[in-house]
Amino acid sequence: MTVRKLLFNLIAAYIYHTPPHPGRGILGKLAWRIYPHEFVAEISDGVKMKVRLDSGNDIGAWAGDYNPEEETAVFLPLLREGMTVLDIGANVGFFSLLIAQRVGKTGRVYAFEPVPSIFARLKENIALNGFENIVPVQIAISSSSGRANMAVYHGASSLFRRVSGEVIEVPTERLDDFVEREGIERVDAIKLDVEGAELHVIRGADKTIRRFKPIMMVEINPDTLKAAGTTPQELFDAIVSYGYKAHVIRKGKAVPVTQPVKPKRRGIGIFFDDYLFLPIR
Repeated sequence: MTVRKLLFNLIAAYIYHTPPHPGRGILGKLAWRIYPHEFVAEISDGVKMKVRLDSGNDIGAWAGDYNPEEETAVFLPLLREGMTVLDIGANVGFFSLLIAQRVGKTGRVYAFEPVPSIFARLKENIALNGFENIVPVQIAISSSSGRANMAVYHGASSLFRRVSGEVIEVPTERLDDFVEREGIERVDAIKLDVEGAELHVIRGADKTIRRFKPIMMVEINPDTLKAAGTTPQELFDAIVSYGYKAHVIRKGKAVPVTQPVKPKRRGIGIFFDDYLFLPIR
């Protein structure tokens, strides 16, 4: 074993066995510089993912602290065999993979990720698990169809914030147009995390939401929404107006709320919550 690989393994072991802290991401980037090496890890029973230690999201998924007791514990039990689920903001596929396992071979997952390099990793993770019920889609869902500039970052690429110096042009499409074009006959659930563009997605999904009334799990982040020209209250009200009851996800439970609450601190200067919106039948 080379010295570089040995150092990588030592740092990786330390990262895996220590609780989340700001320095862990720095160590991950250091390990990647020493030995830029992807490795395969099991993120759940029977679900594997390629991990890069220069990605905070990858580290969280691999180490088991990517909010496992929160979003997955609340959202996944609501899914059933045969459901159709949209993962809007799929990134490298953490949620898409878990959802695909949950809905089974008769279900379908549409995983939307517009950034080519990240989309390539998404497809690799799908192939790694042999999931044939995931449809990867390389477009950004928004309020209009066309082209837009996106700043690229591992876990937080954005149409509205300059999260990095790398900016690329990506295709955009309204969800209503995509659903109609693809002839999708059911949408049972939506996971939505698009770095502030959430309200833009909702505005382009009016017909889809009215027709199917899907379960929705949506990230509400005041800072990313502000960059996109919207607010938590505006996003919250827009979804509730379709006939939904809102819940904030805290400590593995869906807590009913009537308005956005003070967001939970997730890291240095990072505050957001995931909300579960259930249709009122």
